[in-house]
Order: sequence, then structure tokens, then C-alpha cells
Amino acid sequence: MRRTTTWSIALVTSLAISGATGATVAAAATTAPVAAGTAAVTVGGSQDPTTARLLATIEADLPADWTARKAAALERFGIERSTAQEAVERAIDPTQYQCAPTRLDAYVGGLLAGVDPRIFRVLASVGALDYATYDAILFGSQGAPGYALPKAYVNELSQSFRAAQKFWDTDGSDIQLMAMHGDLMTDPARISPILQIVFGVPRPDADAIAAAVAELVATDPGLQGGQSPIFTLNAFAFSAAGETDPALSRLPDKLVFGDGMLDALQAIGVGDIGPRAVLGHEYAHHVQYDAGLTASPLTGPEATRRTELMADAFGTYFVTHKRGLALNAARVLEAEQSFYQVGDCGFDRPGHHGTPNQRLAASTWGWSVADAAQKQGHVLPSLTLDAQFEAKLPELVAPDA
Repeated sequence: MRRTTTWSIALVTSLAISGATGATVAAAATTAPVAAGTAAVTVGGSQDPTTARLLATIEADLPADWTARKAAALERFGIERSTAQEAVERAIDPTQYQCAPTRLDAYVGGLLAGVDPRIFRVLASVGALDYATYDAILFGSQGAPGYALPKAYVNELSQSFRAAQKFWDTDGSDIQLMAMHGDLMTDPARISPILQIVFGVPRPDADAIAAAVAELVATDPGLQGGQSPIFTLNAFAFSAAGETDPALSRLPDKLVFGDGMLDALQAIGVGDIGPRAVLGHEYAHHVQYDAGLTASPLTGPEATRRTELMADAFGTYFVTHKRGLALNAARVLEAEQSFYQVGDCGFDRPGHHGTPNQRLAASTWGWSVADAAQKQGHVLPSLTLDAQFEAKLPELVAPDA
């Protein structure tokens, strides 16, 4: 099973916490990380009685080995950690590669500016930033009303999805296109099964934690009753191919768009092209899965970077190709800010996606392959495009001049 993210919320959340949301948030976010095998989620500072009661309920009902369970769940589902804690702890080394705050950072900072930092810290500690993702993986289904694409994007994304299925030489007929929404964040009946299935929490405790989480979300105006984009700021490709876990092996392939992702693309000024560029990137991951292109002698962060840069390149190849979406190349590359801006400099982080410059370079290369083709109507087989990418990769990841 594999699940890949278009961007990691970790970098933008860390920057928002450390600057855009003020000293109170920074103080809460820099609390010493919880030690592995412990369940503590307490945060400092005064709080109203209702918040104190809810936090006490969560802390009392979490398993003693909660932190270990949360880490195991992320690995089991192939989910890259997106919590604020990891982002704060991650070291950024700017000495060789360029990384700087972006419009996306400012956007996320704005989302968190009105959120009680203590509540946000606890929600991150209990894994709530990933609940919508777990829900979509386990229970999401194409055609189900609760996972329907936003009306404003149905035609655009559905048509682009069908174009990708026709464009690539892999079989994408089994992939389900759907959305994930934040409404579950105030619905204990939907949160509790996640706690039970994903984290192994007994039902009575799961019900109590779910009720407390839902009430916490509902009581903080900044979280918009669960509709804050912060809970769904992602899009991903999921495949259970080769999976032996019975809870996952039965699941269909999926391509999932979070409402928060679509909102963010609009907010940073790439709403006209961004959703289709994201779809191209995520569908490229399914091409990788089906064509066996995820295997590599590289390990750790370098392996993830290769996979992500390839998806950037393949995605741009598709959206600019005359037999793909045939989008204007200049605007596509400008809109590739939706990838460029989410590059990161956490070189030692397992989920390292590549720096902004590397990601833009990979996207530019993908367009150049489509543009330079002698036969403009010819689509390269995925294995041929991969061979060309592998030859180009060392240049793409070379340190910035």
C-alpha cells in the first residue's frame, strides 16, 4: 500500500506557528515533545472550564502507549506525518538550497491565527489533523454523497481525470476519484470508528475521546465547525496493491482531493490551473504504482524525493501535452507554484519532497519533454519517460547555484 501527499502541511504549519500566529501559539507549539510510549496531551496556560474538562477526558481515555500507536498507524497507512510537532522539531538547513516563506505559509498562518493554540496542540497530539484522511481511505467511495467533489470542481476534475485515464498506458479504470470534507470533525459517530480501527482504542474510550474532540472543534470559532481547510489541506493517491493487512487490502485505489487543498489553491492565486496540475501529479503516482516505478536503490529521504520529483515531471508532461490537457505551458509553470511552494528543506525527513527549486525544475523538465517531441501527438510510454527522468534526476537534485 502506498499513499502520497501533494504537499506536507508540516512545513507551512511550523512557520505559521512560529511566526504568523503569535507568541502564544509559539509557546504552546514548542512544548517538549511527548516521549514515545506516553499518552500525555496536556498543554500549559490557563483555560476555561469547558476546555479543561474536554482535555482531561481526552488525556484520561487515551491508551498509555498512544504516541507509539499513532506512529504505527501512520506507517501502517503509509501516511506522512503532518502534525505541528514534527514540523516544529524539523531542522531546516538553508546553506546549500534555497527555501523561504511562501504565499502558502501566509495562508496557513491566517487559518491558525484565530485558533486557540492549546486546542490546536491537543488536536495535533491526538492525530486529528489526519482523521479526514483516514476516513477517506477507509470509508470513502466514489459516488457517495459524503465524498462528492465540490460542485464548483466536479466538471473540471472529472474531465481531467478521464483524460488522464486515456493518456497513460497504465490501467486506471479501478481508481476512484473523490473528495474529503471536514464535517466529520464534529461528528463523534464518524471519529470513533477511526480511533477503533486505526489506533485500536476500545469502543467505550473511543466514543469518549471522539465526543471530546468533536466538542473541542465545535467550541473554537477558528476551526469553523470542522470546515477549516486545515483539516483537509491535502490531496493524495492511495493504492492497496500488494497489501496484506485485511483492513486495507480490500480497499480500492483512490485519488482524493481535500476541500482545504482546493481552497488553498484559490487563496494563493492558482485556482484556474492548480486543481488540474494537482490531479496530474497525483494521477502520476498511480502510474508509478501500476508501472512499478516506485522501486529504487535509493533509500530514505532520497527515495521519497525521487518519487515526488518524478510525479511532478510526469504530471506536467500530461497537463501540457497536446494529447493530455493541452494547457498553456507558461500558465501551467506559473501555477506550478502549487508544487514549487510546497517543496521543503527537511533533507533528513523521510517524507522529503524536494526543495522548491528542485520541484519546479522537475515540472519544467516534464513540459520540455512534451514540447520538444518531434511528433506532438505521440505519448511516450511510461517506462520510456521514466528512463529519461532517471537520467535527468542527478541534474535536478544538484545544489542550487
